[in-house]
Amino acid sequence: MSSRDEHGAHGDNLFMDTLRGGGDEPDGQDRRGGRGGGDRRDGWQPPSEVRNVVRDSTIEYLVQAGYIHGDLVVNLPPPREPVDTAAEELARAVRAQWSAEVAAWELGDIEGPLAVRWLARWGTPATDGAGDRPVRSDRLGDIADTLLGLGTRRLLVLGDPGSGKSTLLAMTVVLLAGRHLGDVTRGVPGDRGVPVPLLLSLESWDAETVGLRDWLIGRLTEDHPGLPRVAGAHPARRLVRDGRVLPVLDGLDELPGHRRAAVVRELNDTARELGFVLASRTQEYRTLALRVAGASDIEALPVGPRDAAVHLLRTADEGRHEQWGPVLDELADHPEGPLGSALSTPLMIWLARRAHRPAHTDPARLADRTRLPTREAVERHLMDTVIPAAFEPRAHDTERLHAPGHWNPARARSWLAFLARELQRRRTGEFAWWRLNRTRAARLLAIPTLVAFCIVLTESVMAAVTRVEDAYSDSPQLDIELFDRNYVFGAAILATGIQLATLQWYGDRFWEPRRRANPFKAGAALRSASRAVSVRRALTSLAILVVPGALLLFLAQGTYHTDAFTAHAVLGYILPSLVMLVIAAPADTVDAATPDALLASERRAALLTLGVVAPLIGLGTGAHSLLTGHGTVDFWVAFAKGMTGAVIVLVVVSPWCLWVASRAWLAVLGRVPWSLMEFLRDAYGGGLLQRYGGTYRFRHLRLQEHLAGPPTAALPAPRRQLSPATGSPEPVIAPGPRQPFTVTGPQRHRQPQPQPQPLRQRQPAAPAPRLADFLDNPPPLHELPGYTVVSNDHEFVVDARDRRLPLGHWPLCGLFMMLAAVRMAASGNWDTAMGWTSVLFWPVFAVCVNVVAFLLPKMHLTLRIDHWGITASKGRRSATYAWQDVLAVRVRQVYVRGRNQRVFGPHVRLRPGTPEPPRMFRGRDGWFLVMALHVREATPPDLAAALTRFSGGRWQG
Repeated sequence: MSSRDEHGAHGDNLFMDTLRGGGDEPDGQDRRGGRGGGDRRDGWQPPSEVRNVVRDSTIEYLVQAGYIHGDLVVNLPPPREPVDTAAEELARAVRAQWSAEVAAWELGDIEGPLAVRWLARWGTPATDGAGDRPVRSDRLGDIADTLLGLGTRRLLVLGDPGSGKSTLLAMTVVLLAGRHLGDVTRGVPGDRGVPVPLLLSLESWDAETVGLRDWLIGRLTEDHPGLPRVAGAHPARRLVRDGRVLPVLDGLDELPGHRRAAVVRELNDTARELGFVLASRTQEYRTLALRVAGASDIEALPVGPRDAAVHLLRTADEGRHEQWGPVLDELADHPEGPLGSALSTPLMIWLARRAHRPAHTDPARLADRTRLPTREAVERHLMDTVIPAAFEPRAHDTERLHAPGHWNPARARSWLAFLARELQRRRTGEFAWWRLNRTRAARLLAIPTLVAFCIVLTESVMAAVTRVEDAYSDSPQLDIELFDRNYVFGAAILATGIQLATLQWYGDRFWEPRRRANPFKAGAALRSASRAVSVRRALTSLAILVVPGALLLFLAQGTYHTDAFTAHAVLGYILPSLVMLVIAAPADTVDAATPDALLASERRAALLTLGVVAPLIGLGTGAHSLLTGHGTVDFWVAFAKGMTGAVIVLVVVSPWCLWVASRAWLAVLGRVPWSLMEFLRDAYGGGLLQRYGGTYRFRHLRLQEHLAGPPTAALPAPRRQLSPATGSPEPVIAPGPRQPFTVTGPQRHRQPQPQPQPLRQRQPAAPAPRLADFLDNPPPLHELPGYTVVSNDHEFVVDARDRRLPLGHWPLCGLFMMLAAVRMAASGNWDTAMGWTSVLFWPVFAVCVNVVAFLLPKMHLTLRIDHWGITASKGRRSATYAWQDVLAVRVRQVYVRGRNQRVFGPHVRLRPGTPEPPRMFRGRDGWFLVMALHVREATPPDLAAALTRFSGGRWQG
């Protein structure tokens, strides 16, 4: 836009101003340019002779030439609050994430949405017209409007297994996130009053120790680290505090009973302004002793046969409508039959639709009541048939190792069954690739393989060094001292310090991956590293780095080679630590992590550590050797030793290497495919799996339980003939030998035949007892040797004797034994008695500890449970807990004086202000020990029955 002064010469004055803004808001700030500027008040109008006025403009650059009279007035929109920007970015990330999930679950069908009816019992509405009324899942707008209009935004979603609770949650999240953002293409503005929904699994929340707000803040910070900062800090706390997020919680029924009760208690204690949506199976929620206060609830109703038939027909190809005819007829003629009962849930309807999508399948088999006589048979058939359909052949992609879907269906089922059994064994629903090493086969094979690899690597490097020493034995360039032979072990110690400092800096747990920033953008990575640390963690990390380095430099001041030790500390310790902080910096991305992104980040970090950090540590070791007067050959020898020690600690024991070793062994054993992540991606694309952040879950718990079940081969039932007289089945008669006839007189008489005996079926042999079954199901206390139990209606008394020292020292001794073996390999003392003594000392030490534990006199243990409370004594120390002071009783991990005893036992949570028991009975997180009992989180049945009988509902077994 240009303007000229009518009274001045053209071009005598040139004025240029750059303005940035937009016209989205009618009101805003004023920015002025020109002469005679002043502050504008509300309602002020420029003089009539002033023509330099711009209103409601979206221009970015304003160029005005000539003489300017008066003010140049531009109305700009008000600046946005940083928390509004953070909420908008979070809503955009949430909508993108769950829109992809909805598409993968095939829920966004416009042609044939499945109408699931819900019985709604709305609470006190904030607006009129929100009373009790039925709702439908294909009209989510009604549910969202009613929820947002409630005075207390608390909604409970109930239903039977497979009734569509998780589906409703996912689609509601997409809808609410879309309303917060609006639709620019359609001119629909966003509504900042709509909270941003966060769909989370309750499995990651320990409600007994962590509050809801703190958990939400942690998940927001961890899952969306790249949200725009508010006052220089992550906006998670501000978003939760202001009620800008709506937690959508799934999986209450999948938690143990005590954790379900803790979740409900914490939700009841949460402030009213922070609403939530909670999903659970109806039966598991009804069995709880308490209810969610002030919550409305909607409960899924069974899908009618007509709705199921309409949905199946609309979503099927037109050329296959005739094949679905028998199914539709069966649903119409026998709505209460096996097929109609099975197809009363959205899960089974989706399975029927997905399993019979391939052209070679015949959906008419579902109507065969001979093969599928019961509802359970139909459901098992659908869950078995959907797996081959999920891995049907598709178009080949030359850039992939396997084309999508090119998996053997039988082997794919066995792989999924193995993963399902592992999840059932660990009592979890989330499969994380970094926990693959927890499988039994990986524990037995993967970790020893990495230990053997470390020893072989060290021995190979030392063998190469020995050959170099022999080749240059007469050269003045090589001067190997005794200190130099320990370069591998010394570099391993330096690398351990770097690893510990990095973990402390970011507050990580070992083996837990995270998304990492791009290390090639060092500035952004350093800013991310600075934002991810707290004062306490920074001081701890600096202490780990500075104290040993300062001590080393201080000791080096009095030595002959001060420069060598200084170079060793700077190049081999301080500089690699800074580089490691850049490599390990978390990513500043808004989108939630995916399993593939986490694995790619760990792989990149391991390779960068191998290519950058380990050579730096080797360079520091070589610099020490070079500055102490050694030659060039000795420099490269020391460099190789130092890099080997760094690789052993920083790379071989990384989550990625452990994942590679575990996956390789499991693939060799046939438990998983070699391309496991690619297989999981294809299973996710086929609808069998779903993603929650960086983990995978089965599409439904029913599918996981079905695959994890033991393969039972049903015995063929004998054929039974109907009696002509009664029409009832006759007993099956075993065919016997044919009897001969004898004739006496004119008549022929048949000799009496023996009574027919029913055919006896061979009973299947009882399965052999397994150690895992024994550990998961401990025997009663009165069956254990050395335990005396008195149980009646008034008391439950246990009297026993136990060892004073635990016998579980083997893991720690094994770790020290591995370190001694690595050191012996580094020093090359395989043929010396001293080297083998350092290795064999630790198993001998563990045996000695166990022998001493057996020889020491046993300690007296007593446990008394009655209507008054619990009394427990161990040796001379005892603890007493009155029921009036106890809030809950449950089994937890035993910690004594802060040390994990690797056993479990019942604990109590006391009311605030109750005197605490002696120190040896104090556990963690406000729980106090009763008695250590078992190596698994299981309770002897007689003890569980006593706690149930006397605790008055406090037992959370």
